[in-house]
Amino acid sequence: MSERKARPLFWIASYPHSGDLAVRSFLQQVAKIKGYRPNDPASLEYLNRDVPWDTDVWFYREVIGKEPTELSETEIAAARPKIHDYLSKKYPGLPFIKTHAVRAEFYGEPSINTKVSGGSIYLMRNPLNLVMAFAYAGKRKPLDAIKLLATSEYRQPTTKQNAMEPWGSWSENVKSWTEAGLPQDMTVRFEDLLADPHGQFKRIADHMRLGVDEKELKKAADEAIKTLGIEGKKASSDPWKQGLTPAYARSVLEVHAQQMARFGYLTNEVLNFAEIDRDTALRSSAALSQLQAANVNVAH
Repeated sequence: MSERKARPLFWIASYPHSGDLAVRSFLQQVAKIKGYRPNDPASLEYLNRDVPWDTDVWFYREVIGKEPTELSETEIAAARPKIHDYLSKKYPGLPFIKTHAVRAEFYGEPSINTKVSGGSIYLMRNPLNLVMAFAYAGKRKPLDAIKLLATSEYRQPTTKQNAMEPWGSWSENVKSWTEAGLPQDMTVRFEDLLADPHGQFKRIADHMRLGVDEKELKKAADEAIKTLGIEGKKASSDPWKQGLTPAYARSVLEVHAQQMARFGYLTNEVLNFAEIDRDTALRSSAALSQLQAANVNVAH
């Protein structure tokens, strides 16, 4: 495949189960309206081709010449910038790339290749609801999901389909993509996407400078909403209320209260349910964050 001038990649970044499918579907619909691959429908069948995940085994075969299962964590870390360079210069899909990786140095390599990056949409979801999403999706107990979201420097293991990916904890992931406050980065809350999909898709289109008019925007948004069944989910956007005990909710707050507070998730309703006051929750999460920072033991 011939090399072309590098095109800046736009990251659709998130901790898993935070809305990337909806945003990627919207971007695919916009691309179709603009004439991308006119012979193929805009459908979930082609979504991983059009708006790919950077961990896909195919990229490792193409760029590295090996299966991810043959590679160590160090080798995968070294491969990530090369794969991003390939996506920028050679891959025929759209320059919108899904990632769940924490944005940080990993075994001495950047997890995100900033040399070929143009910006990001960071999708965020209330960690209380994420616990329930992971519990449902993985058929696991809520406590196991709580532990996963709290695991510092967590790496999702390699499978036959995808290479290992460094997620970090939920708070580490959120902080890595949002703390710098760079103008090329924008945050979208999953709850806002459910409540006002058209408004949030417009924010995304404007930020990414997709060049769509009002009619095109509505058409792409309507198709994405219809495909994914987003409409009508507003009322059930807080499953934690039915699925978590106060003790479980408190354990989430004690780890993630700092980042929750930054984005409007540390509400009085949540605090009262978890039977913890705001200052205690914030002190607990701050102390844990400092402890983790002082005990980093993953090779950089």
